[in-house]
Parts: sequence; C-alpha cells; structure tokens
Amino acid sequence: MSLKIITVDFWNTIFDSSSGIERNKYRLKTLVEETDKLGCFIKQDELDTAMKSSWEYFNQVWMSEQRTPSSIELVKFFWEKLRLPESKDSIQFIADAFANSVLIHPPKLVNGVRQALENLKDNYRLAIVSDTGFSGGNVLRKLLEKESIIQYFDAFSFSDETRVAKPRKEAFQKVLDELDAQPHEGLHIGDIENTDILGAKSIGMKAIRFIGDSSRFLVKENPENTIADFETDDWAKIPELIKKLN
Repeated sequence: MSLKIITVDFWNTIFDSSSGIERNKYRLKTLVEETDKLGCFIKQDELDTAMKSSWEYFNQVWMSEQRTPSSIELVKFFWEKLRLPESKDSIQFIADAFANSVLIHPPKLVNGVRQALENLKDNYRLAIVSDTGFSGGNVLRKLLEKESIIQYFDAFSFSDETRVAKPRKEAFQKVLDELDAQPHEGLHIGDIENTDILGAKSIGMKAIRFIGDSSRFLVKENPENTIADFETDDWAKIPELIKKLN
C-alpha cells in the first residue's frame, strides 16, 4: 500500500539550531533581572553551572523516561540549584520568558524546507512529531505561523502535550490516528537515530534520516550507520526519495 502520511521532526530538520547562543543570553539576562527583584545576587559561574545542570537533567529524563520535562519543571530544577527563594510568580514568569525566547531570537528554516513541503503537500498529508525543550508546542506553532508554513501540516504531536517522547510509539501514533492512517502508510523524517529513526521504524513506518543541519547539537550522538530507508543532507532530494518508497 502506498504512503499517505509524512511526519516530520521540528528541530534540526525543519528549523536549525541557529540563534541558540542569543536565546541563552536572553534567558540568563531575564533570570538575573527577575532574581534581582527578589534581592538575590547570582554569580555568573553559578548561573552557567545551573543552566548546564538543567540541560543534563533534561537529557537524563528525555532518554531514561522517554518524556521531556516542561519549561516549568526545568526552571524549578535550576531554581533549587541556585537556592533561590520560593516564588511561584517568578518561576512562572521565567518559564514563560524562556519558552518565548525562541520567538525573540528565532532559528532559521533549513534550506529547501519550504519548497519541499509545498511539493509534498500535493500528494500527502503532513504532520509534525517533535520532542520539545524550554519551548512547548504552543510556542513552536507560533514559529510555524511566523514562517508561514503551518498551513502545510494537518496534525501535531509535541512531547510537552502528549507527555511522551520519541521513540515511544505513542508520539507517532497520535498523528496517525488523527489522520486515519496505519504505520505502514507513514514515513518519518528526522535527524536523531535513537529517537526519530528508531521510533518510526519500530512501529512499522518508513524513515529518512536528515543530516543536513550542521548546527545541530546532537550530531555527535548519531551512529555512523542508520536503519533508516534513506539518509540525505538535502531537502530538495526528499520528495524523490519518498517516491522510491511508494
């Protein structure tokens, strides 16, 4: 049976990791300004250590529990690391600021994405299946709107909303169910072998590993070999590769 559904990862597949340094600077600046209001002075090395620890915590939960901590959970984690006074309002303010930083210092669309999506939309229903970090699905939808590509997608599965992360089958099954498709009628495009590719292939979907974003932080964690049906560094080639799988 031919393919009906194409699911796509968000980070380092549709959008790159550019402006990450600016986002982190903005987050730290916002944190310092808010903690100053609480009468707390935090040294730069303490800030850096707390932020690093929060990402280590994120990765530990992401990989071991196969879920992604919410922005609030991450902020609470380093709030405790910094021994800051309890303040629900401040924690919520920081969590919102961290989440929205991706709109203030946005990443760039990966080269060729827009044209490829236009091409694919003529023949398939499209969906996003993405694990999230500080910015949840509600914010990432705004980024899709800002870039005028949200109209290409018929369904969304963001880990902060589903409470599961790839490679869990539920991450993919959500959009397959919404679009009335079976796994063998779907193909997933993503950059990480152990989440995107393993997750899709384990439930019977086809998969393409995208390796065209040199800014991606997790490139070193990808194995040299892949179980994906195809691997490419060029979005322009993806429509033709998909045709070969039909």
